[in-house]
Amino acid sequence: MSNAHALTLALRGKWYRRYGLACCPAHGDRRPSLTLADAPDGKLLLSCKTGCSFLEVLNALRERGLTDRLDRFQPPIASEIARRRAEDEAEAVRRERQALVCWKDSLPIHCTIAETYLRGRGITCSLPETLRFHPDCWHGASAKRIPAIVARVDGLPRLAVHRTYLHLDGSGKADVEPNKAMLGATLGGAVQVAEAKGPLVVAEGVETALSLYSGLLRTPATIWAALSAAGMAGLHLPPLIPHQLIIAPDGDKAGREAAYQLAKRASALGWTVSLLPAPDGQDWNDILMRERAIV
Repeated sequence: MSNAHALTLALRGKWYRRYGLACCPAHGDRRPSLTLADAPDGKLLLSCKTGCSFLEVLNALRERGLTDRLDRFQPPIASEIARRRAEDEAEAVRRERQALVCWKDSLPIHCTIAETYLRGRGITCSLPETLRFHPDCWHGASAKRIPAIVARVDGLPRLAVHRTYLHLDGSGKADVEPNKAMLGATLGGAVQVAEAKGPLVVAEGVETALSLYSGLLRTPATIWAALSAAGMAGLHLPPLIPHQLIIAPDGDKAGREAAYQLAKRASALGWTVSLLPAPDGQDWNDILMRERAIV
């Protein structure tokens, strides 16, 4: 049993072939937000989608007495590293194929329950071609097929998609865990929801990006959804002449820290950077919904 597998079970999480999903011990959540895996060289990989750092998670594991195995870590031999890398490559190819099938099997989003859901979230902008609707999308954790919004993630070597699972009538997200899921490697990529002459605006989620496009931004802009705080921090900036970048994180610690990381990196590359954080405890869709309620 690998380190990641053993730790996943110790945290009472679930193991999915090559990675585990468990509640993060660093911030005490009730919903699984920590992904655990082993790198080809045997080192432990930890990623908390709420933004806890590797060291924060590791220290929390240590406080629970779960790091004895890690303290005795012995790197695998060269042949084992090569085998793991080959397995990782095969898995990446497999998941890209799955993402491609998911995308091709999806339908235009207009006049579907996916559009119903987004309009119910106060989103009034035109919906981009990077968003589609899958009426029967596979949900691995529950082994069910559930309607979903499928978002294409661009800017990566391989195709990846992000899925938001919905109630059958589009009245809300489906009652499954997780109700949002990636398919393929998405880190560094983004879902483009708008393109215009003007600044590049980066938000975290698809709905927050669409909310900015629905009137919260007063000037034309190209708008991307980085899909998570970690995705924002690790975003691949476009290989163009640097210009204006506006970073619009959610109003929490993870979002602000991710925004600062991206801002620092972009500034070093010559971008003119400004921050547009949502108020504490809120995201930009919360703000949009509040404005719609007032109107």
